[in-house]
Amino acid sequence: MRGLIFVLVTVFAMGAFAEKKFGAGAKFSDAIPMSKIMKTPESYVGKEVTVSGVIVDVCAKRGCWMQLTTDYQSEKVRIKVNDGEMVFPLESRGKKAAAKGEFKKMTLSLEQTKSFLQHQAEENKKKFDPASVKEPMVVYQVQATGAVIEE
Repeated sequence: MRGLIFVLVTVFAMGAFAEKKFGAGAKFSDAIPMSKIMKTPESYVGKEVTVSGVIVDVCAKRGCWMQLTTDYQSEKVRIKVNDGEMVFPLESRGKKAAAKGEFKKMTLSLEQTKSFLQHQAEENKKKFDPASVKEPMVVYQVQATGAVIEE
């Protein structure tokens, strides 16, 4: 009977920590807190980083990006991949993920900012008023080469 209980506990524990790998994968243990990255974001631009958090959004059209919660001022970090290289499943929302890749900075013009925010609103089926945007924005994201999502 003890052997059966041990086997059941072992099988349950292995299932509890199952991860689905995308691309080159990533390790939760390598994650750098976004609060640390955002203290000096310029020092991370162009470098490989690993970040982790809970998935709060996934691209509904192609699964080509996901957004993770962070420990930085309630901000989210966007994990972007080239279309078709990796596809993040919509049902991943609410699961923990880690992703590694190049930390990128995108400085948008005012028109690009409006277009970017319009696109996000459309994907999330939300209303957007371009006139509400008064200044350009800087977007930081991870261009992922790999990720893992807890099952």
